[in-house]
Amino acid sequence: MSTIIEHPLVTEKAMNMMDFDNTLQFIVHIDANKSDIREEIESRYDVAIENVNTQITMKGKKKATVRLSEDDEAQEVASRIGVF
Repeated sequence: MSTIIEHPLVTEKAMNMMDFDNTLQFIVHIDANKSDIREEIESRYDVAIENVNTQITMKGKKKATVRLSEDDEAQEVASRIGVF
């Protein structure tokens, strides 16, 4: 897999989770597992991750919800990757 992360997910729910839970959501490759997602996000965005949850959407896409550590702010990371 050359690219695990397809794009960040920008919805109202994702924005609320970013503000209140320090989490980011991404659409990822369907074959990616949690450890692959963790390694890719930590290396690409230089952040520490507490937890990764994944789910397959009704449209057949894989969504990863990534909780960042207390040292990193989701809003700052989102502005670096161009969500805002």
